[in-house]
Amino acid sequence: MTSWSLLPVALVLLCSNILCSLSCDLTQGLQQDFLLLNQMSTFSLVPCLKDGTNFNFPMEGLEGSQLQREEATAIVHEMLHQILILFNQNAAPVAWNQIQFKNLCIGLDHQLDQLERCLGQQVQWEGPSLESETLRLTLKSYFQGISQYLEGKGYSHCAWEITRVEIRRVFLFLSKLARKFKD
Repeated sequence: MTSWSLLPVALVLLCSNILCSLSCDLTQGLQQDFLLLNQMSTFSLVPCLKDGTNFNFPMEGLEGSQLQREEATAIVHEMLHQILILFNQNAAPVAWNQIQFKNLCIGLDHQLDQLERCLGQQVQWEGPSLESETLRLTLKSYFQGISQYLEGKGYSHCAWEITRVEIRRVFLFLSKLARKFKD
């Protein structure tokens, strides 16, 4: 009888231990994403330089010192979500290492889940804030521009390489932001 009465206590302790071990530190995952992105292709960028473009990364507003942790988390979530959409909606070049590409997508999905667990609920942009909504739309527009670039270039290998370099820049920015708000 005593062992059954301890079961709920044991379950609570187990569950709280699991929850406490959930880390909101994404720096390691972002570093892994960056490495996978680097290793996916060994193609030289030199022939692709003619296809280069400025995607106009929206640095303003994203680096502000007045950024709160929740806003930064929402920014990271939105950017990872948009990267995952970009990679899932468009077929990556056959020349890329497909195993690493799949691992990158799995890692992105895992990080999105991790962010949602860290907040205790699904990440949402705070509705009434005009600044937050403007920032979210700016990010969506930025990634839509990348998608349109790929489409305009016929999803060529060079277009994907230029996109890969741009996404590397995004991961560097996200790593910097994650380190700033690290637990």
